[in-house]
Amino acid sequence: MSATTKGGQNIQTGSAAESRTATPVMARGKGRKTFLVALILASLVLAVASLALGSRSIPPDEVIAALRGAGEQDIRDIVWNLRMPRTFLAYFAGAALAVAGALAQSWTRNPLADPGFIGITAGASFFVALGTAIGIATSTGMRTTLALAGAGITTLLVLAVSRRFQDPLTLILVGAGVSAALGSGAVIIGLYSTDVLDSMRRWTIGSTFGRGPEDVAIAGIGLLIGLACAAMAARPLDLLAMGEESSLALGGSPTTARVGAALSVVVLAGSATAATGPIAFVGFAIPHIVRRVVGPSVATMILPSALLGGCAVLAADIIGRLIVGNSELEMSIVLAIVGAPFLIWGAHRGVGRAWGDNA
Repeated sequence: MSATTKGGQNIQTGSAAESRTATPVMARGKGRKTFLVALILASLVLAVASLALGSRSIPPDEVIAALRGAGEQDIRDIVWNLRMPRTFLAYFAGAALAVAGALAQSWTRNPLADPGFIGITAGASFFVALGTAIGIATSTGMRTTLALAGAGITTLLVLAVSRRFQDPLTLILVGAGVSAALGSGAVIIGLYSTDVLDSMRRWTIGSTFGRGPEDVAIAGIGLLIGLACAAMAARPLDLLAMGEESSLALGGSPTTARVGAALSVVVLAGSATAATGPIAFVGFAIPHIVRRVVGPSVATMILPSALLGGCAVLAADIIGRLIVGNSELEMSIVLAIVGAPFLIWGAHRGVGRAWGDNA
């Protein structure tokens, strides 16, 4: 409907204005569903490719036969004992880091936040090195506990220092400084302990090579617990994005939002690092891509971030197996090659200043 003012101007009222508002909302909702379906299909395709591709390529029909327990024994061994754990581990780690990045960016209101940039992975690595040196990191469970403790303490330290400043780059600079200090500490420990030096090989560069079922279990359990915490923190974080006063007026709890987000980030990033070693750029890049498609709401970002993060890391793992012939390039290096230009582009475009435009 339209109405005419005394000056002769027509204004839209009633259903016409509502239809203009509803159209973008419906379009975005349809886009979200399409995006999710595409990510699920991509996940399935990449999973099959991961089982088939490597130093020895296996035809898809033989992969399917091996999954059913048929075919040659050596093919079954490759599929079940080597490539299946790598496939799940890469996907779980990517999903965990992507969700951790989305939560960290929303929680800190900093579009440059990433578990790797703010020192979480360095903290996990240092604590494992220290635990190995003093003889307490003797089991997978203990190493995981140390990694989570290191991730949590480092997160608190970086945030406590950087929260005094408003510039988003401060968080990255503080995180880089803490990461450098902890990395140097781990190297010093390694110089005086052969056991630590040997164990540090898996903490220097993120990879799925040589990992087993225990590592898959760590990543999978950490992902499930972290997603549960993220789901509980999502709505409070969305309310907190409106401001503390608005959040309280709408029944939200800023404390619950911050504590829930912090716990989720530590569990997700810590468990992924404990299983695969440090992986950067996933937690930074994936949330920005997802946010442009589904919008800034944390509640709507969790699932697509997990799916896209899993696809990205799994794709990097597959590329790393194929790109250097008979050898292998770690997936974290592949992700760094792709992610570093993305970070430079983001800094050039001013993602820190444009946060309000996308939120």
